[in-house]
Amino acid sequence: MSAASIPSTTARQASAATRTTSYGRHLRGILLVAFTLSAGHTVYAWLAGIEDPTFTVTTPLTWAFYAVAFGVAWLAGRPARWAQVTVLGYLTVLLGISIFYYPTNFGPAQQTTFGWFENDVYVGLLLTAAYLGVQRLRGVTLRGA
Repeated sequence: MSAASIPSTTARQASAATRTTSYGRHLRGILLVAFTLSAGHTVYAWLAGIEDPTFTVTTPLTWAFYAVAFGVAWLAGRPARWAQVTVLGYLTVLLGISIFYYPTNFGPAQQTTFGWFENDVYVGLLLTAAYLGVQRLRGVTLRGA
């Protein structure tokens, strides 16, 4: 390889500076993974007979929750400021429920390996999504390397 074919540091930096990506796209993807994992666990808990009787695949509350959740995931990709604020508000409520309410109703019988994994990964994904949402609302640019 000749020296002429190796891009200079300045050329690489200029190229990296022009490659930006949307927080909304990443935020949407993270929320889709989180809600799909949660829905999968809801089905698993129902099949295993360890579900919360008020939140199972046979209750309308569950279907309403997932309809709203996947709607918010779609909304996360929208550029409007009201959409960003709505997503962050929803994430704040979900994180509050995940940290303060859910552990009180999810006892040792439900703490299977998958239940433990789903709970921890779900909360981690929600926290990551909230961080990205705050950065997006602040107008921070995400650049590729």
